[in-house]
This record gives sequence, C-alpha cells and structure tokens, in this order.
Amino acid sequence: MRNYYLFFIIVLCSCASVMSPSGGEIDSKPPMLEKTVPDNLINLSSGQSIVLFFNEYIQEQSLKKAIEIFPATNEKIKYEYNGDKIAVTLPNNLDNNRTYIMTLNSNFSDEHNVRLEEDIIIPFTQSDSINDGKISGKIYGSFTKPSILLWQGKFGKEGMINNEPDYILSGSNEFNFDFLSYNDYTILAVDKYNRNIDLNENTVSFGNLSQVTIKKDTTTKANFFFNKQVIEVEADSLAASDMEEEKSASLSGKVSGNFILPMIVNLSNETNSYSTNVGISGDFRIDATEGKYQLLVFQDRNNNQKLDTGSFDKELLSEKFVVYPDTLSLRTNWEIDVSEWRL
Repeated sequence: MRNYYLFFIIVLCSCASVMSPSGGEIDSKPPMLEKTVPDNLINLSSGQSIVLFFNEYIQEQSLKKAIEIFPATNEKIKYEYNGDKIAVTLPNNLDNNRTYIMTLNSNFSDEHNVRLEEDIIIPFTQSDSINDGKISGKIYGSFTKPSILLWQGKFGKEGMINNEPDYILSGSNEFNFDFLSYNDYTILAVDKYNRNIDLNENTVSFGNLSQVTIKKDTTTKANFFFNKQVIEVEADSLAASDMEEEKSASLSGKVSGNFILPMIVNLSNETNSYSTNVGISGDFRIDATEGKYQLLVFQDRNNNQKLDTGSFDKELLSEKFVVYPDTLSLRTNWEIDVSEWRL
C-alpha cells in the first residue's frame, strides 16, 4: 500500500509540473487585419462602432498611440480591446459628405511586440460612397523613417508650418494615398517626423511638387529625395579614405526633353556617389566602381553640385529631379549606355 501511495504522489507531482514546450519559430510577422464589421464602411453614423478583427492577439499597450483618424476631428478616439478584436467608436463631429481614413501606424504591435512595417489604412464614411482620388510616389536618397504629410488645399510654407496635416503616411519608401476627394493638395516628405517640434525644425523634402491636383480617373504622382546626412569626422580618420579608388566601370548616356542647364547626373548607392555635368547636347559619362546604382538627374539652379530639396527658412522649393526607372548594375570593364533618357 505504501508503494501505491508513493507512486500516486509521483504521478500527481509530474502532472502539476507540466509546462508548454520551449523553442519553436519566433514570431516575426506583424499583425494582419482580417475583416471589419460592418464590412462595407459606408452610410455609418456618428458614435457607431467599427470592429476590427486580426489574425492574432494585439498588445493592448500599443493601442494608445497607434490609432489615428484623418482628417483629424479634435475628438479623443475611443476603443475597446478584446484580444484579437478592437472596437473603435466613431467621433460625433464627422462631416457627412467626407471620406475619413482610420490608420493603424507603426506603434501598433502584436502580443510578441512585432510592429507594423506599413500603416494599415481603413476608409469609412457617413455618405453612400467612398472617395477614390489617389496620390502615389516614391522616396529616394538616404533616409531612416520617412513620413508623407498631406494638406487639403493649397498652402505656402507658413500655412504648412501653422496647420496640422490632414493626412499622414509613414514607414515606407513608397506611398499611396487613396480614398481622397477631387481637390487641390499640398504635400511634403519628412524623415523621422516629430510632431512635438515645429515642422521647419524637422528634416523635410519638398520633392518634385509641393502642390498637386487630384482629378477623376487619374493617379497623381509625387516623388521625394533626401540627401545623405554629412557627419563631420577628424582629419586623422580620413587617412584611409584618401586613397583614390579604382574606377573600373563606365556609364554613358544622353538626356533629352525640356531641361535648363546646369544639369547634374548623379550615380549612387549606399557606399559610393559620383556626379558629372550634362553637356549642352545632353551627353554625360561617369566612371565608377563595380556595383548596383541608382541614377538621377537634377537641375542645379545654384551651382553647388548638390540636389537641394527645399527649405522653410530660405523659402525654397526642391530643385527639379528625375530618377531613372531601373537599377543599374555596373561590372568591371563594362560600359553601360543609357542612350535616350527623356526627361
């Protein structure tokens, strides 16, 4: 009998100490929105709830700064958390004839603290249809975390500084504003956007256009460029980089179209950058080291050999630039020809 009780105690203790198995794949994928209820987000009412269903549990703490509504309504966003479901209550002061966008930004994360890589965009309206105007574009150059700011209407620099943007997209080198009304807009790119400081103290790029007009059945394009931030170092640390690198590949070509000299062609990647002036006939040639490069041309209006992307302080817009649509692969002893690059 004693052995029986001893066996029973051992089994009981073993059962009490059962643990979930360790190991397994680490969750590295951000949460995904699976559906909304209602699924068709038109003809909604003020104060109505939209329930968001996700493919995994959401970290409740991440919601505090993750949910935004554009254009802003100056009313605190109310929501209820329930694991993999979130019920968001619509503000009471919505315009009946306007399409709004609910955005889940990069603060939004799952229970394993995996954050979104790109914003989740959810359009909704109190009218019977959602707007379909579009603005899209790309961000080039050197940047960390870009944001695109959009104001409805035409604003000068003071207007952008003194008014909150109507829409914000963050986190990617490509952007798409959908569900916009047919109207005039002002657009700006900001790297590492900080709302807590004045807009003119942020790192900004005015891009090819600062004002755009959305029309029916067209997608408006706007591109931006950020220059690499120059970090000053002591002279001694430059000794190793003073040696002339061997340039073993060549790129030549010709630009055509409407352009005004001086024009600069720039060939660059993460480690190297080469520039040359475009000739009167549009010809150019660059010798470079082997590698994959991005090619662009810009109008150097102030002759400083640099693509200036605008300034609030100097009240300047960006110099006009065009990026070659393909990545160029240069190899040793090769010469690539971009024969007819029309601007």
